[in-house]
Amino acid sequence: MDNDSRIGLFGGTFDPVHFGHLRPAVEIAEQYQLSTLFLMPNHRPGHRGPTGASTDHRIDMLAMAIKDAPQLALDTREAERDEPTYTINTLREIHAEQPTATLVFFLGMDSFSAFETWHEWEGILELANLVVLDRPEATHSVFSKQLMQRQRAKNGGEIVNGRTGVIQSCQITQLAISATDVRRRIASDLSVRFLLPDDVSEYIGANNLYRSKKSL
Repeated sequence: MDNDSRIGLFGGTFDPVHFGHLRPAVEIAEQYQLSTLFLMPNHRPGHRGPTGASTDHRIDMLAMAIKDAPQLALDTREAERDEPTYTINTLREIHAEQPTATLVFFLGMDSFSAFETWHEWEGILELANLVVLDRPEATHSVFSKQLMQRQRAKNGGEIVNGRTGVIQSCQITQLAISATDVRRRIASDLSVRFLLPDDVSEYIGANNLYRSKKSL
């Protein structure tokens, strides 16, 4: 990471990574003129049960999927934590490493609508800008709508720049692909062609991933 850069952070379980993750990642890297968009798989997500594939497998699949995408990179720090992951801790680490970089954290509207439940959410706004990815099935909560209005008034608008605490909405291509459905199809011996990169599909087959109904 270079100083004075604009660094994007896009977290998730990626279980497995699919085109519904990858196409939005490419678009937001371009739209926000990011030096790099780091995809950050987590190890122990606090919002769901165990993952269908191990952390190592999910990292391998993600690295494989983005190997030819120059603006996308892999950051494994959250995956390497053997404890629940908090965004505030990740942002503090990155800010300490690159204090002059502008940090842009991307999250879905479904997550942002519950942002008040996030650990030290006010501290997140002191370290980064938030870009909320609009999703047709998700809407604002009363809290998230008021928070966006508050930050807009505080920052004089929604333009992501060298400041922190800006919250902006973003519309991108939304592909109706879910990792849950991908795992279900694999467990049911159905095709996942055109849902995820061929290399990832071949890796899943070679390592016999998601074959059990327990992986759903």
